Amino acid sequence: MAEKIAIVTGAGKGIGRAIAVELLEAGFFTALCSRSQESAASLEAEISSFAGNFMVSSVDISIEEEIERFISSVAEKKGRIDVLINNAGVVYTGPVEKTDTEQWDEMMAVNARGAFLMVKHSLPFIPNGGHIVNIGSNASKKGFPGWAAYCASKFAVLGFTNSLREELRDRGIKVSAVLPGPTRTDIWDSLGGKWDRTKMMSPEVTAKTVMSVINQPPGANIDEIDIVPSTGSL
Repeated sequence: MAEKIAIVTGAGKGIGRAIAVELLEAGFFTALCSRSQESAASLEAEISSFAGNFMVSSVDISIEEEIERFISSVAEKKGRIDVLINNAGVVYTGPVEKTDTEQWDEMMAVNARGAFLMVKHSLPFIPNGGHIVNIGSNASKKGFPGWAAYCASKFAVLGFTNSLREELRDRGIKVSAVLPGPTRTDIWDSLGGKWDRTKMMSPEVTAKTVMSVINQPPGANIDEIDIVPSTGSL
């Protein structure tokens, strides 16, 4: 079987990190990026046993020039991109009137614009049979008080995904949305309030779901899949 090439954004922590490990264990060559150099270095150390099957880069996906350099480096090394997983995201919470404009702009720049830019610059290297998976959220379909800006960015991701799927259908490129519910990651440390993490899913749940999505046979595609904790909504 020919080697498959995958890109994962936001791979330094949480869901992205779990997806990276699943891909490596499945034999993919993975090109991984994280905005944080510290997280990128930590990830590289964790997956060192897969040496030769990955590359890790520090990339801010809100900056188009950094995306272009990253995609070019993958293309120069491997020639194509079989799977693109847009996972990177940031979140700030709070009432609308107390949401800083800078926070709104950052969430839109990373969560929505970043996914668009990754797709735009990757598409020339994605062949027929390729697959794009955009990681949204249950906040892609439902509004939550105090999360308006984040929900707006994730609604945008789902709308982009749905349109992209139709646009690329004739090119034989699959497009899927994976929408996880509350997940035990360290992002909750930066948010105010008390969160019962015992009721949340592990990042590995979403990672295994992503693998199921990209392993669908050639004649099938999962357009959208919601993942919710068995304990229900928080």
